[in-house]
Amino acid sequence: MLRKRWFRWLIPGLNIKRWLALYSLGVGLLIIGISLLFNYQWLSYIEDIVLAYSYSLTGYYNYNVLILVGTILIVIAALLILLGTSKVIKTIIRAVLPDPSSKVSDIIFQNIRLDKGPKIVVIGGGTGLSNLLRGLKDHTSNLSAIVTVADDGGSSGRLREDFKMIAPGDLRNCLVALAEQEGVMENLFRYRFDGDNELSGHSFGNLFITALAQVYDGDVEEALEAASKLLRVRGRVIPSSTEFIQLSAELVDGTIVNGESNIPHSGQAIKRVFSTPALPKPEGAALQAIDEADVIILGPGSLYTSIIPNLLTDKIADHVRASKANKIYIANVMTQPGETLGYSLADHVQAIIDHSGVGIVDTVLANDGPLPIQMVEQYSAVGSEPMAIDSKRLQEMGIRTVRATLISQEKPAVHDPERLGKVLMDIIYAMKSDMEPRVLEYYLRRADH
Repeated sequence: MLRKRWFRWLIPGLNIKRWLALYSLGVGLLIIGISLLFNYQWLSYIEDIVLAYSYSLTGYYNYNVLILVGTILIVIAALLILLGTSKVIKTIIRAVLPDPSSKVSDIIFQNIRLDKGPKIVVIGGGTGLSNLLRGLKDHTSNLSAIVTVADDGGSSGRLREDFKMIAPGDLRNCLVALAEQEGVMENLFRYRFDGDNELSGHSFGNLFITALAQVYDGDVEEALEAASKLLRVRGRVIPSSTEFIQLSAELVDGTIVNGESNIPHSGQAIKRVFSTPALPKPEGAALQAIDEADVIILGPGSLYTSIIPNLLTDKIADHVRASKANKIYIANVMTQPGETLGYSLADHVQAIIDHSGVGIVDTVLANDGPLPIQMVEQYSAVGSEPMAIDSKRLQEMGIRTVRATLISQEKPAVHDPERLGKVLMDIIYAMKSDMEPRVLEYYLRRADH
């Protein structure tokens, strides 16, 4: 078996044999050079040739020529060995590089830097989570996204009902967001079939994950692992649970609304959300990731249908509270119609605490970048308002608030992934030095943010 593996390197077309030969030549010259320096007798015939040539040029035998020739051969050998080794490594690495035009050294140093990044666990779902992951993947590869799986609308809902599996939609978005290079695969995974047929409305990515789950006998975790390898994902995407979960909400008037997709359309304020079954069994990988995390991030995303559902899973909230990691809640830029109408930032945090207990959050990150008046008016027309940051109330709750500009002018209603990722990493490193929130905010207002 080992022989077969070794001979694979000699298959024509790999462009490796020539560099191995060059490397071997370098080693051979190195041996000869060292031998000449130390005057080994078995190389006397080479010495004779060198000395005879020296005599023909100078008229006498100059033994210093041997030292000079040996030194030259060693230098040439060293250069050949370095060149051969470099070419072999580049040939192997380029075979697995996502972008053939990338420089090998850049890839190596980038991977080393990302591997040394902090261990970050992000808990949530929806567009907010995938945006955040896009911003963080350029700073660390030690990312774990714990994703809600109760979505029962659209393509995810249909596949969930047909195959009695967890909703693949948010899992798909996170996989694409964490891919080393987004492009063709991103477009492919997001592609939705149109027309009037059974595939109409389905996302290719959802179908792909569903098919993989069937290939692995319903093991969604194995399916996600396979998809992660295909997309060269930085980090891990973990469902909070693999049980078939229904999310329900109790409204302030006592009415019960069943189904995640129905909750935002209830027309009334939400008192609490709960799942059936109660306390779904968690994924072991999710609990392990939380226990090993340096930082745990909640949000951004829909409060009652993306963030809190994960915390309803058995033991997840307990492990988050027990963790010594910093726990950061990222506030949405705007409130959400049907879920958080009229909520302040402290109201959001209080809802999380009511469902998960005190100690689930210790820091809040909120946007204080200016919002275009026209955009605010458009969102106000549908019941969405800029997030009100009531820092004093949060302080009374024992939670520190950090403000920073987290949006771009192009899409001011949502977080800018690059800006959000950079600010978060600054906060994470600042927390290690116990920097005061006011000092940190001043630092975050620099021009490069």
